[in-house]
Amino acid sequence: MNAPATVYLDYNASAPLCAAAADAMQPWLVGSVCNPSSAHRSGQRSRAAVEQARGRVAELFGCPPAAVVFTSGGTEADNAAIWGGLGWPPRGHLVISAIEHPAITEPAAALRDLGVEVTLVPVDGEARVDPEAVRAALRPDTALVSIMAANNEVGSLQPIEEIAAIAHDGGALFHTDAVQAAAWLDLRPLIAAADLLSISSHKIAGPMGIGALYVRPGLDLPPLLRGGGQQGGRRGGTEATASMVGFGAACARTQANRDDAVVRVVALRNRLEASLLGAVEGARRNGGEPRLPNTCHMSFARCDGNALVARLDLDGVAASAGAACASGVAHASPVMDALGVPPDYLAGTLRLSLGYETTAADIDRAIDVVPAAVVALREAGLEAVR
Repeated sequence: MNAPATVYLDYNASAPLCAAAADAMQPWLVGSVCNPSSAHRSGQRSRAAVEQARGRVAELFGCPPAAVVFTSGGTEADNAAIWGGLGWPPRGHLVISAIEHPAITEPAAALRDLGVEVTLVPVDGEARVDPEAVRAALRPDTALVSIMAANNEVGSLQPIEEIAAIAHDGGALFHTDAVQAAAWLDLRPLIAAADLLSISSHKIAGPMGIGALYVRPGLDLPPLLRGGGQQGGRRGGTEATASMVGFGAACARTQANRDDAVVRVVALRNRLEASLLGAVEGARRNGGEPRLPNTCHMSFARCDGNALVARLDLDGVAASAGAACASGVAHASPVMDALGVPPDYLAGTLRLSLGYETTAADIDRAIDVVPAAVVALREAGLEAVR
């Protein structure tokens, strides 16, 4: 008997490449695909494809195509915003939240080593940033405020428009990491509020290795990567035509399907969550509302999250113990630390994240498998203690 297909519930780590993106990329993966900067007809054919893709990203953003800078992904887009926002040599003061992605916290740490002062704004027990805490953190020399739109672990949504207005009132630029939000939120209000905004293709079922940074028209942002002057001098390097085309197709798919997906997925997520909370003693949900419609972040007392993920994988359910970028890290997630999760629950975290393709049958399978896996691991742990 064949084993059942794996139920994929790790969309916050990456959404599998959608058919629309794969089909769009295919002609640009074979044959005579030329450098988009070349002046001959083949090069200009590639240029047209790149600019069409830029236009599709711009449509998702609700901005002019010229405001879109392609990057190698969300990490580069975040770094370009942080380093560009502080200038070179870096100067001024940086404000970020305590639950930012490492693509923000790591460049912030590097800037601190260079003498830049960085303020971390705390979050409450529901992983929310208080806009007034941002206001209190501002100083006359604050150059940039960067607060993520949606947390990649617990899915909490931040009041970005309010925080951006506070940053601007204080004379600072405002950036938001919208990588996790792009599949589920209308980005246009965020774009209208922000000076800089980052997204990543593979979070919306496009190819890996490509992303984009929105740069407000009129903002002179120093480039992170200098080279041949591509993208109007804002990011050097030969454009990856196939990846950009696939990214553009994924943006169009997101626009066409997002609203219906949100309604369906939030109902599936709520059923999964209620079932797990009811079936497993010592279970809790982390984070509060509002949050991403697809994210269910749980903690189970007396259970090891990494062992649980491994057990679920054997049982045909793909999930995560936290952020994929921190896989294998032994210490507690900074997000869990910031939320004040009780010690008994810290080690037993599980992130189940749904996608556009998640079905009711997938949720039924998870509802059957997860409680049994938690019980089995607890029993094995008790036996080991004896």
